[in-house]
Amino acid sequence: MTSKIKSEQMHPLLKRKEIKLEIDHSKKPTPSTQEMLKEVSEKTKVDVKLISVKKIKNNFGNFTAEITAHIYEDEKSKDEIEKINKKKARLEDLKKQHAEKKAEKVKEEKPQEAGKSEE
Repeated sequence: MTSKIKSEQMHPLLKRKEIKLEIDHSKKPTPSTQEMLKEVSEKTKVDVKLISVKKIKNNFGNFTAEITAHIYEDEKSKDEIEKINKKKARLEDLKKQHAEKKAEKVKEEKPQEAGKSEE
């Protein structure tokens, strides 16, 4: 698997660098996020803990993929920025769990009602 950096853009307010790579993964499936973390880490010589892979876009018909990753200056800034996205995901999970509990409660009430009408 070969890779080359297509572009780098610094975001000083967010304390991160946005990097775009092109990966050639000849005759293999699209690489996983974990594989891309290692690849970006090796290419940029940065610790894996400071990297966040945002997008892996496979080019149809080719064995190349475009990767967008954010490289943070320190773990604290990464946690603060990435936490925002985690909150949205957690909120969606909570809504889903609430809907499932509500559906269970409705199912439990229906058999009880059916039992009462038979008496």
